[in-house]
Amino acid sequence: MVERDRFEKQLGPGWLTAYRYVREGNASLEEICDKLTTALTKTLRDKDAVPLLHRMVQVLTDARETGLLASFATLDAIVEEQEGHRHTQIAAGMAKSLIVQWDAAGWINETSDIADLFAEAVCSGLVEHYYFAKARQSLISEGVLANYEAASQWQSQLERQLQPQLMTLAARLEKHPDGKGLRAPNRRVKKERTSDLLEENLLPARPSNQPSVGTSR
Repeated sequence: MVERDRFEKQLGPGWLTAYRYVREGNASLEEICDKLTTALTKTLRDKDAVPLLHRMVQVLTDARETGLLASFATLDAIVEEQEGHRHTQIAAGMAKSLIVQWDAAGWINETSDIADLFAEAVCSGLVEHYYFAKARQSLISEGVLANYEAASQWQSQLERQLQPQLMTLAARLEKHPDGKGLRAPNRRVKKERTSDLLEENLLPARPSNQPSVGTSR
């Protein structure tokens, strides 16, 4: 029980609820995805999102001309400038991975939608960091998943379901790289669980002079 308590504290609110959904086996994939996107949105807001996202996009855009090593050096400098900010570190790692892929392919697969592709990769990387990397082993240890192969299949299935919401959130992250004003994608399942209703409101407070409708962007 002590180990479980320690693990649950490491996950944190929102992410923990998504984990419990899987452990208890009483939630649909859509419900788990709703909880993950809500947790990610709150985490981005609370932890300054990725302040230099646009500068990293420029590094990716210029990478073909500047080369792999120079691009990596610039990304490292951005991380250092942000004093090791965790989200910036994760984003830089995703940027390096994309550059390596494009370089290995001779840049034939370079996309014109670099900003969109990168923002989506960052969101996926953050879900991996905050959720999958911590949940996989615990779900195996608790007997929910049989082994690492089953864990990989479970993650792939959940990631496919999650992708549309992450794409929406990524587009909003491009407009709000500091996380301020960032809103979660619309839920796919109506919020009815008692545990959800008792959770703290994960959306930013709405000014009293604003209308109560039209909350999504």
